[in-house]
Amino acid sequence: PEPEPEPEPEPKLDKKEPPPEPEPEVKEEEEEAKPDDEPAPVPVPVSVPAPAPAPAPTTAPKEEEKEEPKEEEKDDPVPTPAPAPAPAPAHVPAPTPTTTTTTPDSDPDSDPSPEPNSDPDPDPVDDSFDKDYPPSTDKLTLEEAKAVRKLVFKDSSVTFNAAWAKQGFFFSKEEELQYGLIQLEGGPCGVVATVQAFVLRHLLFGDAKPPADAKESWKEPGKKEQKQAVCYAIASIIWGCASSKVGTGDSYGKVTMNRPAKVCIAPDDKAHLQRSKDFKHDGVTEKIHVVTCFNYEDCYQTVRDNLSTFMKKDGPGVILLCFSCLLSRTPEQVVKDMDSSEGIVPRMIGNHGYANQEFVNLYMTGAAVSNTFDGQKILGDETGASDDAMTFGGIAHQNDIGFLTLFEAFGNLECGQNFKVPVCPVWVVCSESHYSTLFSPVAGHTVVDESVKKTDIYYFDPLGEQDEEIKLTLDRDAEDVPEGGGEETDLTPPIDKVVRTKWGRVGVDWNGAEPIL
Repeated sequence: PEPEPEPEPEPKLDKKEPPPEPEPEVKEEEEEAKPDDEPAPVPVPVSVPAPAPAPAPTTAPKEEEKEEPKEEEKDDPVPTPAPAPAPAPAHVPAPTPTTTTTTPDSDPDSDPSPEPNSDPDPDPVDDSFDKDYPPSTDKLTLEEAKAVRKLVFKDSSVTFNAAWAKQGFFFSKEEELQYGLIQLEGGPCGVVATVQAFVLRHLLFGDAKPPADAKESWKEPGKKEQKQAVCYAIASIIWGCASSKVGTGDSYGKVTMNRPAKVCIAPDDKAHLQRSKDFKHDGVTEKIHVVTCFNYEDCYQTVRDNLSTFMKKDGPGVILLCFSCLLSRTPEQVVKDMDSSEGIVPRMIGNHGYANQEFVNLYMTGAAVSNTFDGQKILGDETGASDDAMTFGGIAHQNDIGFLTLFEAFGNLECGQNFKVPVCPVWVVCSESHYSTLFSPVAGHTVVDESVKKTDIYYFDPLGEQDEEIKLTLDRDAEDVPEGGGEETDLTPPIDKVVRTKWGRVGVDWNGAEPIL
């Protein structure tokens, strides 16, 4: 009988053992709730296991504490890859901002990037950063400076000459030409003419898509409208380089790379990059700071905050835009964009300091492709699978701004419809190793209507020292017009030949202005 009472406490111990079992279960539930709290703070766990009433008040406040700073994450300067899937459309044109300082600035903000990026059926974007992250500023590194110079000159020790280093984006003071930028010296015409084209796009049509006919006031913009147009032009070009698409084959121009915009500024006159044998100062590069922007609004605002530097007559505006575009596209992607012969990548500034086609295409489309035809062309093998096949990149989509060239009149290259028929009737013109602009205030002039016998377009040359407006009248009934638009006579203005590559066999009347030969 005495040993029997001994087993009685054993069942009591057995009864006491079960209580510890639910305790680890509660801990497991709490541990499972913790990881759920981090990625998904919205679904707060409402019910807490009854056996553990103490943890309930501790977990609930954690949820509330995380919900409040949820909005403050936008101000976190360090991007985290965790919220990547949420902001899908970071590279599509940004909506009209709600925090602009002045009302007119909302126009360029609602048209963030050139037309090639607004594909009618774009591929889904897998963003690697949140577009709401605030901009951050860093000094240009020596590696970045050398990489850009190597792209531009094929030698990181070469510097920009004075024509590039002392050229800003400022307007003519002629009464009839206050819409036109002025170029001081030969060399950076490709950059100035492209910015001029985007300035005209804004002054003529604003951010309208499709554009409507321009108002007569475009000819006499005030200083405020001029500044807005330059700000829109620079921000649109830089953002286009950041948001432009890549890809080959069937996916050509459809795969979006995740790149924030890099807006280069020169906030002070102090150099932070030291001279060396392989890095020389040019008065600008060694002073550059880089502002990383994750959305178009911040890109636009950064340009606007530094607009006086970009628009200074003999300032560094051209070089700052050059660095901004190359860093936004990234040097690695720029090399992939260009056609290379036997692995030799062409430089972006050629002989006599002129911008090559790759450089102009980068500003206009956001991609430094080497050609002006539509899409891609494969030589040697239609499938591109052969080792001997060569792929050449052209213009992937209809562009916002057009491009015409004298080289097509001579039969040296093909300019495709994506450039000839842009969204807006504004064209950058390459003629006689120089870039200028043709444009029309009539939105429908992008398409050639052969039933219309006479069409008026305008010509502007930033380097031409124009003192009057040049209006060209294209006449389909004109007599003695050469066939084909090629090299007819030495006295035929090259611009006439360029015009005929788009409008066909038309006479060109300069309406009393001196033809440019």
